[in-house]
Amino acid sequence: MCTSFVLETLDGKHLLSRTMDFAFILEANPTISPRNYGWKSSTDGANYINRYAFVGAGRELDKYIFADGLNEEGLSCASLYLPGEAVYAPAPVEGKINLAPQEFLLWLLGTCATIKDVEAKLSVINLVDQPVPLLGITTPLHWIFTDKSGRCVVIEPTETSLRIKENPVGVMTNTPRIEWHIENLRNYTGLQATQLAPVKFGEYMAKPFSQGTGTSKLPGGYTPPERFVRAAYLKENIIKAKNEEEAITNVWYVLNSVRIPNGAVIKESGDPDLTQYVASMCSESKTYYFTSYENNQINSVTLSKEVIENMKEPTTYQVDKVQNVNKLV
Repeated sequence: MCTSFVLETLDGKHLLSRTMDFAFILEANPTISPRNYGWKSSTDGANYINRYAFVGAGRELDKYIFADGLNEEGLSCASLYLPGEAVYAPAPVEGKINLAPQEFLLWLLGTCATIKDVEAKLSVINLVDQPVPLLGITTPLHWIFTDKSGRCVVIEPTETSLRIKENPVGVMTNTPRIEWHIENLRNYTGLQATQLAPVKFGEYMAKPFSQGTGTSKLPGGYTPPERFVRAAYLKENIIKAKNEEEAITNVWYVLNSVRIPNGAVIKESGDPDLTQYVASMCSESKTYYFTSYENNQINSVTLSKEVIENMKEPTTYQVDKVQNVNKLV
């Protein structure tokens, strides 16, 4: 599952936001990976040292693994599920940078400064069918990116070589591929924020009930196509934020429309698929915003100059999992 989208503010800030929907409890928290973080690929044992610091939702396994993140240059990325579509190489290839799918984001954010940088280095990457130790499966992933330019692109490993796909809608969910979702929007051209006009039936003039009739065909389920359409409509129509603070308010309203309550979606295994956290990343302020399922409080971590220059080891910030209530009386 998962939903992601990009927004731009009137003062030129660019944000990438996402829900993390998963049945297995990831126990991810805001984590900073510092400059010069060294790690080893699980595919061929090659050693890598990241150039850039970045912050995202991470957890330490054999190395730190991240589901999303924002680096010190303003490049942000989120990984989402693409079941039934992702294709990986069966083995490492000599002369390539061989990575497990769950290592791809770690390498990208530690190595690339912009989307153009990602595009230039993509030909040397070989994604290998390598399971995540904690899950025991190889995760079928695709990735959405933005940077300070506001450009939004997607990488979907559905063929042997990786390539950049432009994303003019700025939304991504799960299977099918991004092209299908964009084409599917043609089925929803009747959506509008304004009221539908009255319609005459014989001598009877049928007037719309109450407000919101222009959204009567907006899908409300939790399938990837429904979440894609809902997020695309809301991000397109919500009043544009003047600044980053207003943007976070807008982002949380859109994210809340696709968040999955525990128990609303049950997998074939009987496990609930729920939104474990929501997050947003601002390319300009280098701030990572995070809210857990258990507590609606918005937490933030900023990659300030002081933090970037002084942090030597990965640092995880545990968020409060108890609901924060402002008691007025």
